[in-house]
Amino acid sequence: MENRLVVKDANGKEETIDVIDIVLDNETQKRYVFYHLIDDESVYASILRETDSVFFLEAITDDAEWDLVEEILKNILKVEGVSNESE
Repeated sequence: MENRLVVKDANGKEETIDVIDIVLDNETQKRYVFYHLIDDESVYASILRETDSVFFLEAITDDAEWDLVEEILKNILKVEGVSNESE
């Protein structure tokens, strides 16, 4: 994957991620990043924050927010032509 981003987690540890997509929710003004870890094809989602040109991953803890993120991911997969067998 060519879209890589260096981010910091909640503990300040830097990590490079392969970005699938970044989506801004107009209602909450939060940016959600969908990504893979290097050498891991699992798809992860986090809130993406930026401070002074440093990107931070923030855990999604709210159930309503998870519902929103799952819907966004389903739409991303449909656009990319990937089937989701768990539907």
